[in-house]
Amino acid sequence: MAIVNVNPANTWVNQHLNVSQAYDRLYDVFNPDVDGDPDFMTDLRPTISALEGIIGDAIDDGKRLRALGGGWSLSTAAVTDGRLINTKNLNWRFPLGAGGVSPGYPGDPSLLMYMQAGMSVAGANIALFEQTRQQALKTTGASNGQTMVGAFSTGTHGSRFQFGSMQDFVVALHIITGPGRVLWLERASYPVMADHIVAGVGAQLIRDDTIFNSALVSFGSFGVVYGIVIETEPLYLLEEERHRLPLNAPLRQAMRTLDFSGIPTPHPGEVPLHFELVVDPHNPAGGAYVTTMYRRPYRTDYDPPTVSASGIGPGDDLLAVIGQLGDVIGLLVAPLVNTLVTTQYSEFGPGTPKPAQFGMPGEIFSATLSHQKEMSAEIGVALGDAERALDLMLALPQVTDYPGLVSFRYVKKSKALLAFTKFDTTCAIELPAAYADGTTAFYEAVWQGLENAGIPFTLHWGQVNNFTPARVRAMYGSAVDDWIKSRNSVLDPQARAVFNSPFLQSCGLG
Repeated sequence: MAIVNVNPANTWVNQHLNVSQAYDRLYDVFNPDVDGDPDFMTDLRPTISALEGIIGDAIDDGKRLRALGGGWSLSTAAVTDGRLINTKNLNWRFPLGAGGVSPGYPGDPSLLMYMQAGMSVAGANIALFEQTRQQALKTTGASNGQTMVGAFSTGTHGSRFQFGSMQDFVVALHIITGPGRVLWLERASYPVMADHIVAGVGAQLIRDDTIFNSALVSFGSFGVVYGIVIETEPLYLLEEERHRLPLNAPLRQAMRTLDFSGIPTPHPGEVPLHFELVVDPHNPAGGAYVTTMYRRPYRTDYDPPTVSASGIGPGDDLLAVIGQLGDVIGLLVAPLVNTLVTTQYSEFGPGTPKPAQFGMPGEIFSATLSHQKEMSAEIGVALGDAERALDLMLALPQVTDYPGLVSFRYVKKSKALLAFTKFDTTCAIELPAAYADGTTAFYEAVWQGLENAGIPFTLHWGQVNNFTPARVRAMYGSAVDDWIKSRNSVLDPQARAVFNSPFLQSCGLG
């Protein structure tokens, strides 16, 4: 049987130390001990039963409940007042094959993998590499510290602009909504698992595009996501280079069009898999750090990527860089940010003293640690508005006291109804910064400035935000109604109350 440890009331704190949440009870849930490899059809059930019991107790006691991931979110989307479930010990995975898929599945069954809720992004990279077939995630955020479920449930964008976000390689959701109520969600337009397999794990099969696309980005409010099925790719390498380029007209054109013909790139004529700009807002005249990554066939004779003396790797998220800044005040802001960027965010590749970096996705995007108390907000705008948004930010008076950076990544539109990557090509603008009053003031000024300028934008659910029901409605329109209708269709009133949260209510979704 599964093991459940019940911890008394205390306070939970996220990895970046900017969110704390008092809770009534915290459950640590473990899979049962099994001899040899676990069996997909039988060994999942004891833990499912334990989680059903936890949900039932919350219903009986009138308490809210939320499953925790890796604690990587910088907002309260991932938590609730009431009770919390630590899922990080639930990390079984099961490669799937042709015998278990629906006759209508159009993909390659050998590239499907079932993963339990607690599987981290780092763990997923390891698990996929260990398979004899050697596979890789289709895309990933800039960190490895999240759980897979936590990453896609808050809409974490990926790292390649010709694909979508992390939720866009998820093709099935295994969700527990209450005692005796276990769901298996898929799109009707994209059936995956064979009906008898779903029945064999004791789940009710629901194939509905709108419901599935609603549940993908739902921050734990559709129930306890117990497992997922993802589509992977054959293992590949990333070749990464970083150069400092002037923030001139050709680079600005690339920012708003993704036409790279006017800027120097390591491989002219080849479209990169990943394109990113980082701007120090205190020194825009110093140009932008431009990172490009190219897909390469997997081989074993490469030198793994190097990290700096402080533990920063070539693909690390900017929070790992800016987190070393600590607390900053007043006139120290600009020189400290300048120094940090020039010492930690180095150039490499052709024309620099350092060679290009090669690595598997999990080696390039390897951050699993937080370096300081940090903040970060992320804004989604349409591709054509990227340059305009940058100029707006640089012109704000509040930028003087902003102890952080501005970065631009690009990603294809997601199918998830509430994905912040909702534009045909979304420019994801990240604002990683030290934990400071100047950070909050700058964020508020940016959001208000975008609204005043009439630039449509969205906000990453898992980062610092200022959601209100009106703002969420303005961002997503009728998709809000479809999302709420979908949630109501899979949760009875008692379950909706249990999986509600202050965050959900503040967004007008609860």
